Amino acid sequence: MNDQLKIDNLDDLNSVLKTNNIDINQWNHEQGNKTIEELYQEIKEGESQLKLIQGKLVRLMKVSAIEVIFNLGNNYFQLIEDKQIFLTGIVRRREQNFITEKIKGGENSLQGAYRGLEEEIGLKTEKKLNLMRETVWEKISPSYPNLMTFYKVFNYRIILEEEELKQIRFSEYREQEKIISLFTLIPTKFLSK
Repeated sequence: MNDQLKIDNLDDLNSVLKTNNIDINQWNHEQGNKTIEELYQEIKEGESQLKLIQGKLVRLMKVSAIEVIFNLGNNYFQLIEDKQIFLTGIVRRREQNFITEKIKGGENSLQGAYRGLEEEIGLKTEKKLNLMRETVWEKISPSYPNLMTFYKVFNYRIILEEEELKQIRFSEYREQEKIISLFTLIPTKFLSK
């Protein structure tokens, strides 16, 4: 049985977490994690939902993951998110091969993917994003320790040229979270599908 929870304010969220024995003592930027306020904002914007599934509290998310490949001369490079630097001094190694963006309420996965490219690396493009596959997986959230998260991931790929390389930025500062994300390119043996 799936039960969606009614969360109208931060107190409701705090109560739901406590009732379901979710320890939030590590939910702070000092330890390289997000806060309860940030989870509430995600819920409010429709990026996350909390539900009881078989009596267990889980966070549900839909995510667009974009593999960004650059064709530069005779070589291919993949854009990766190398690390996140919290202004508290914590550095979280990411080495993530995709730009990921939470899909907001009322948005489809393709819209989320284009928004992610613009927000993360400053790329506003009309080039085609190819949907490669959809995957579903679950794990304890790295941002919210002790909270199981079910992810539905829409995996896209875009192939860019040198002209787009001149347009992108290799860092993103998220003021609310006090995080700097750093991106880099790594050589790849790209095989088109």
